[in-house]
Amino acid sequence: MKKYLFFILVIPVCISCQKQETSKPIKTISSTPVQPKDSLMEKFNIQEFNKHQKNDEWEYIDKDGNEIRNIKDGNEGYIIKITNNKNIFDINKYFYPNGNIAQKSFQFHGNAFIRGVMTDYDEKGNIIKQTDYDAPYKDYPWEKVKVWMESKNIDLLDPLTRVWREIDNDKPIWYISWDTKKLDKYSNQIIQNVEINGKTGEIIKEYTSSFGEEIPEKYR
Repeated sequence: MKKYLFFILVIPVCISCQKQETSKPIKTISSTPVQPKDSLMEKFNIQEFNKHQKNDEWEYIDKDGNEIRNIKDGNEGYIIKITNNKNIFDINKYFYPNGNIAQKSFQFHGNAFIRGVMTDYDEKGNIIKQTDYDAPYKDYPWEKVKVWMESKNIDLLDPLTRVWREIDNDKPIWYISWDTKKLDKYSNQIIQNVEINGKTGEIIKEYTSSFGEEIPEKYR
């Protein structure tokens, strides 16, 4: 099945070239298809979408305050992106042209790391594969990273707070950045960056970078 990645821009200027999650997660493939318990819920309402869509998109806020973005992905099917400014993780769902679920995952806001198990389905709604993205980080999982961040009073919901991870020379690494609420001499926000060993929790590297629209005159 085609792999999907959906990106939504949440801040106007990129802090730096972000590392994407390139780990090699453990993959398990069902020996026989397994019908998901929530299969009836995991279906794209094509008729309702066609009624409200404009230029192949339909956005609205539900009763729980979730921002729902529905998109028709050409001939590939449909996408639902669920975000909420009170939730750390977004929900990504991809659907076949017939409306049945194709893939579902949870992702740290701002298109950061994928958490937990990504589930893939066949066109009938049966689970055919589950990819565990947390497996390489079991020794120092997200729960410990979250506690560490909270001990630093980092705002997890701030759009400038980023958390991503990758495997570097067989070593799992967490990459964390956040707004220090301070400005440099060019009035750019100072961003603190930290790299953490995904096995031991040891701080590998710390450094600052700048974020903002102001460009020093000598570089203009």
